[in-house]
Amino acid sequence: MIVYVFLFFFFNSINLFALDVEEIVSDKNIRAWIVEDNSIPIISMNLTFKGGAYFDPLTKEGTSTFVAALLDEGAGNLSSKEFKEEMNDLGMKIDFRSSKDEFSITFQTISKNKKKSFELLRRAILEPRFDSEEIEKIRNQIISSIKINESNIRSFSSQQFEKNFYLDHKFSRNVEGSLKSIKNIKKPDLEEYIKFFFTKSNLIIGISGDISKSEMKKQLDSTFGDLPKGDPKNFIIKGIEKVKTGELRIKKKSPQTSVFFGHIGLSRDDEKYFAARIANYVLGGGGFQSKLYKKIREENGLVYSIYSYLLPNAGGGIILGGFQTKNENVKTTLKLLKKEWSKIREKGISQEELDNAKSYFIGSFSRSFSSTKSIAALLNTVQTYKLGIDYFNKRSKIIKDLDLEFVNNVCKDFFKPSELFFTIVGDSS
Repeated sequence: MIVYVFLFFFFNSINLFALDVEEIVSDKNIRAWIVEDNSIPIISMNLTFKGGAYFDPLTKEGTSTFVAALLDEGAGNLSSKEFKEEMNDLGMKIDFRSSKDEFSITFQTISKNKKKSFELLRRAILEPRFDSEEIEKIRNQIISSIKINESNIRSFSSQQFEKNFYLDHKFSRNVEGSLKSIKNIKKPDLEEYIKFFFTKSNLIIGISGDISKSEMKKQLDSTFGDLPKGDPKNFIIKGIEKVKTGELRIKKKSPQTSVFFGHIGLSRDDEKYFAARIANYVLGGGGFQSKLYKKIREENGLVYSIYSYLLPNAGGGIILGGFQTKNENVKTTLKLLKKEWSKIREKGISQEELDNAKSYFIGSFSRSFSSTKSIAALLNTVQTYKLGIDYFNKRSKIIKDLDLEFVNNVCKDFFKPSELFFTIVGDSS
């Protein structure tokens, strides 16, 4: 199935973009979405395995992060040094990363070296060495990272927000793990993670670049064909049903206080998602144009920046925000923030604000087509949230069709000042 996408956006003039997306299925039943682009000799691929840190074993949190850090540290008959030299020679880039709900791989190579590059990726996924020397090197790096984040007030505040906000949900766990859990992780744990979670049924792929669909089908089979089939039932992530509200204050000697705040949001496939996103753009997502920034930064000079954004995930979604301010300004800043949160719930937004937000979201979508890498990532995201291959064709219409009454009704249901949770870390009274 091919979808032709015509996106109109406004900057100085109207520009027309067309995106030709097709789903391909290999002989070994591996599915992917692809956009051919022969304008430059580059192939980009974004793939994810559902789960990420969510499936880290208890007492061994950080396992997926450990795996991600080790996959380019040697594979097959190639040592860590040899693997990286081979990548460099091929003009190839691979980034492995774990988040709360997925394990992602970003791959890019020069098209003339595609065969060797895909083979190197295959080795990394299916034949990682996990040499003891490299395991200890990465262990020490993760431990250092954890210590640095604990000493950084903003990182520490963010971690404390997640730890407490999500209550007993597994999203409350630190993706990197803890100093204790990282020491518990051994080579068999890393091997078990890959064996269980790197499967065909758990794989989502987006591809863009200088490769034909027929050739890409062959590469899918040669690269991922030997993965185990897997069972989708093993990769179910529990929905976020209950979160913490109120305030958590943590005393930490610092000239500034770091605050993170949020409450339950919407899943990405909710019909009200874009209405909430547009409303939040007006409230806290529009940078210098947002109400929070104008009221708290411009009018009162209390913060350098303040923001909020919708964060969808496999468990549903939240709305999250943050700011830093002088210790003595925390009380006033919180009061103004809550006031603006209540105001948008009660009064909504204006027609002019709605029109400006629509123009921004329709226009900003073009950034997703700025490179083969960004297109591959977009293809993966749309599959992840099951928005449908026709999403590229209907996105602009969804936004244009939003009327003020609907958006303001969503504001009444979505913004819940009484359910906000604040993590306040610093030396404020």
